[in-house]
Amino acid sequence: MRVMSQGMVRPAWLVAFALVVAVAAPVRAAGMLPNRMGMYTQQGAPLAMLDSKVVVRVRGPIAEAIVTQTFRNDLDRVTEATYIFPLPVDAAVSAMEIETGTRTIRAAIEAREQAQHRYESAVAAGVGAALLDQERPDVFTQTVSAIPAKGTVVVTLRFDTVARYQGGRWELVLPMVVAPRYVPGTASGRPTTGTGRAPDTERAPDASRVTPGGAPGAGGKTEVMLDFNDGVDDVTSPTHDLAKGKTGYTLRDAKSDHDAVIRWRAKLPAAGWVESSDDGGFAAVVVEAPAAAARKGAARMMLVLDRSATTRGDADAVRRPFVRALLSGLEAKDSVAVTGSDKLDWRAPDQVLRALEDMWGKPGGAFDLTKVLQQTRSDAPLVLVSDGLVADDRAVLAAAAKLGVPIHVVGIGPAPNRGLLTQLAATTGGTVRFATVGDDLSALARDVVADAASQPDPLSITWGTLLAHDVVPATLPRLGAGQAMLVVAKVKKVQAANARVRGDVFGFVSVTTPKPPDGATTPRGSLARRWSKLKLDELVAAGNVKTITEHSLQHGLVSPYTSMVAIGDEVVVKGGVKHSVPVTVSVPEGMRWQLVKREITVASKLDGNLNRDKDERKVADKKNKGKQEPPAKKEPYAKAPPVQPAPTQKPVKKAPTEKAPTTTTTAPVAEPVRPRPHADSRDDRHAPVVAPEPRQPAPAPAPPPPTGSTITDMGGEIDGSGKGEGASPRDEEEDPVSRDSVAKAGASSDDEAEDYEMVMSSSSQRRRTRLSLSLGGGLAVVNGEAAPL
Repeated sequence: MRVMSQGMVRPAWLVAFALVVAVAAPVRAAGMLPNRMGMYTQQGAPLAMLDSKVVVRVRGPIAEAIVTQTFRNDLDRVTEATYIFPLPVDAAVSAMEIETGTRTIRAAIEAREQAQHRYESAVAAGVGAALLDQERPDVFTQTVSAIPAKGTVVVTLRFDTVARYQGGRWELVLPMVVAPRYVPGTASGRPTTGTGRAPDTERAPDASRVTPGGAPGAGGKTEVMLDFNDGVDDVTSPTHDLAKGKTGYTLRDAKSDHDAVIRWRAKLPAAGWVESSDDGGFAAVVVEAPAAAARKGAARMMLVLDRSATTRGDADAVRRPFVRALLSGLEAKDSVAVTGSDKLDWRAPDQVLRALEDMWGKPGGAFDLTKVLQQTRSDAPLVLVSDGLVADDRAVLAAAAKLGVPIHVVGIGPAPNRGLLTQLAATTGGTVRFATVGDDLSALARDVVADAASQPDPLSITWGTLLAHDVVPATLPRLGAGQAMLVVAKVKKVQAANARVRGDVFGFVSVTTPKPPDGATTPRGSLARRWSKLKLDELVAAGNVKTITEHSLQHGLVSPYTSMVAIGDEVVVKGGVKHSVPVTVSVPEGMRWQLVKREITVASKLDGNLNRDKDERKVADKKNKGKQEPPAKKEPYAKAPPVQPAPTQKPVKKAPTEKAPTTTTTAPVAEPVRPRPHADSRDDRHAPVVAPEPRQPAPAPAPPPPTGSTITDMGGEIDGSGKGEGASPRDEEEDPVSRDSVAKAGASSDDEAEDYEMVMSSSSQRRRTRLSLSLGGGLAVVNGEAAPL
């Protein structure tokens, strides 16, 4: 297996505004049924399953990884699979190849629209192909076509990333699942742009591209192998069991249902690195933030607390003790206010803590981060404690920028939205930290207070005789106490030299460029790729589409405007691939899926108003009855480059354009279809286009009834509350089975019952005992349509 660099969370300084390229989707042909996400498609056909292997080689702060994804098709017909998956926030993807049958197909980097057209042409021709799109800095879509009946296709990716340094140890995060997100707004009523469980809304126009269908334990397994080139000590993981072997460390996640965090101890490098290239070379050094200055005067900060359903469980086991430690560590002269799920005016820290302890016994409700930030008024720094699981990233960042104060982020939960939280801190000049069960939360609280109560010292680097230019990041950003970051520069010539950082002198060690793997879109080494990625982040923040695209194509990187596409030359099925299925992922372990299902469902339908009753919805329905959008305008397919070679390829047939569905308060969920992006569709997210010959789900027997202890939500129509005629009694309560168990054990509050209902997960080693029954893929309701979570 090839060595691959995996990295971790994007450095706190990164202001990258890597927004999803909003993409228009082919309109489904008349008569096609909407996809149903879950363990079965609507007709009962099993979804393609996925296994992953990740091989990581860590050299200093840089990790290079090779990810191998195996798509298995258990159907009796050729199909296409779409997989929405995460990578590290700062992952630079620069290689892809697919193996199908006896063929190996290597990828090329192309403008996103061109890559999509070529892929569609391959689908219509029935040849093997794969497409990789970036939806968020840390969310990607892998689409694989022409998976043979009862066969497999293997996709190999290379990416590199940077480990984070904090408090004397390094940390590498390998995200494994895209967690459920709160989708604000009402359905747009137009064809969706992706295959996710949620429709696109006016506030989250690409929600369907970042909300994969999920069910408890539905994900395939992931195996990770780590190799350290340099000597390290105390290699541990707070999230998984690590096994030490002769060549490194191994961890396994049977369901790929929570982020893998690996930590080790190693001193900060006493030297930098240089790497030769055909145009000179690259140099890199690690810069550490100075120790926090002593506090002067009283501190003021506003806590923004997220107590939504996605934070019940593992996130709750971090948030509560962290907030207690934070408030207990402040002085009587300090003042704190609270907003978000809880609201308190400015008070002394002990008064705030007592009030919060009383409020925590009540549900927090949906957490609309954009509205929270828009309604916040504060001249003091904000401390946000959240998992960041929302779908309207762009609006969140815009609202944060308008506040004009630093936001210090504490990310919590088994699979937080690391991309958004990291950008949020960087955009506002704040700091970002992530915590998991078992961490030293008192130390974390001290660091956060130090960040919020002091001004950052400026950082500077003197490169000496290397004559560095094009340093990235161009402006060294804010780092928290005890944190460090990697800075990379172009140099005219690799030679012996010294650099100086805050009085410390660094020499440089030369690194060699290993042979690139098959399917690599650039032959350059790890420092060159890291420089290219950091430069790309700055360009994305600036927002010039042409410049971003040109840079990505030149340096072989996947970006919001460029994709990787691999197309074969062997026809797998004559007449094209007409069947497509999404890959179901796990609901994160340590997250109470029933509450999540109910909350994100209501939020999608009612735009966050959890108290609106049925009568109000009926009035709105009656008022809007008969209203209809004008017919969708037909837009011809652009000419796609020919598939190479595909002598049996048939012309792409055009399907008639559907009329946009009626938009009402409870509009039917727009039909999820495989995405097709426009070159620059940020302001044209929903333009309908004519699709190739439709790929319809194959008829299949209905899914088998639940057996054993498996429980699924079935029955009649479900309203916005998650209840309905014919609904299971389990929908009437959060979890009566678990509650009874807790009651018998002498539990004294609903809160304790809810904690037990999830899973026993307070152990830092995550050795869990499930107290509730094993649950199958549950239903959710999005704008009036029943659909699994």
